[in-house]
Amino acid sequence: MPGKVAELGDLYNVAPEATLERDAKTTFRRMVCVAERPQDVYVWTAMARTTSAPDETIDLPSSEQTEFGLTAPGWWSYRFIRSVKKRWTGDPSLCAYLATLPEPMKSQVLAHYRGRPKPGR
Repeated sequence: MPGKVAELGDLYNVAPEATLERDAKTTFRRMVCVAERPQDVYVWTAMARTTSAPDETIDLPSSEQTEFGLTAPGWWSYRFIRSVKKRWTGDPSLCAYLATLPEPMKSQVLAHYRGRPKPGR
């Protein structure tokens, strides 16, 4: 099954229960794999996309792309980084694989994540 193991740029529809962190949003989020974490048997790192709570000074704009399940314009935001449980990756009811982001979108999203401010720096 495609998407059972998250790879950089893979897009998922993630339920709050499939993440370690609590989330004020109680519905599914579109999330992209930004760090595979192969040494960690439990989680991979995802960055969410928002369509309703942008901080346009730091979030990366993202156009509507229905072929990838992005049904409205939005923003990729490192304000919403989550640890997604590997055991649910690819499960259609908790962490459904949608697609792999195409270039140049994939590189732009990964650069946005990697360029985020880091605590203590």
